[in-house]
Amino acid sequence: MLGYLLYQIFIAPTAKICKNIVEKIRDMAENELYGEDKIKAELVKLQMMLEMEEITPEQYNEAEGILIKRLEEGASVRKARSIK
Repeated sequence: MLGYLLYQIFIAPTAKICKNIVEKIRDMAENELYGEDKIKAELVKLQMMLEMEEITPEQYNEAEGILIKRLEEGASVRKARSIK
């Protein structure tokens, strides 16, 4: 009984705070990698680079494919989170 009370007083709140911090860091990392607005901005920048002939069409297609894949992965991650 005493062990349970001590756990509830000292450990449980700390564990909850740590869990919240880890979840917040995870969400920030996922947004950095899979954020739809961020990826769309990168696509626009990529298009501008192609138009200004700073990159070749092959480079554009390769980079575009990577960004589209990240968009799809982000959608999958968001869908998996909403199911839980």
